[in-house]
Amino acid sequence: MKKVKYEVRNRSSVNNGQSNFVSKFLDSGIAKIILIGISILMLLSVYRSIMQMGQKISLLKQAEQEVRELRLENLELSLEVDEAGTIENLEKEARDRLNYGNEDEVAFVIDDELMELGKEKVQEILNPEEESSSIDIVAQWKEFLFEGY
Repeated sequence: MKKVKYEVRNRSSVNNGQSNFVSKFLDSGIAKIILIGISILMLLSVYRSIMQMGQKISLLKQAEQEVRELRLENLELSLEVDEAGTIENLEKEARDRLNYGNEDEVAFVIDDELMELGKEKVQEILNPEEESSSIDIVAQWKEFLFEGY
């Protein structure tokens, strides 16, 4: 077998000088600080991008929810439109809005103020004030203690 001889050649002085400059620069403290600063700026940029993406995703989810709600509302309205054209619905609207009725029906018109007054009276009857009953009990106790009744 033949022997192969490898020779290590020296790089040219220009390449050697450049590599020495780069290695000296990277070994210096200023270069390390600059590289750390660049790394921090890149991490901040990535963090901001992630935050913006999160905001965009939340806006997208919110928009999708609104689309779902609008589709449901659209479906409900289309069903109401279908029902509005029926004879029964037209009769009901004529009775409610125009105070019309059948031959055997009588339409009453009640003022809004009277309706509110009636609702208040019904609430007073159904839900009597508890304060008045508690005052009566206190008065009864006073009578019992001071007058002996």
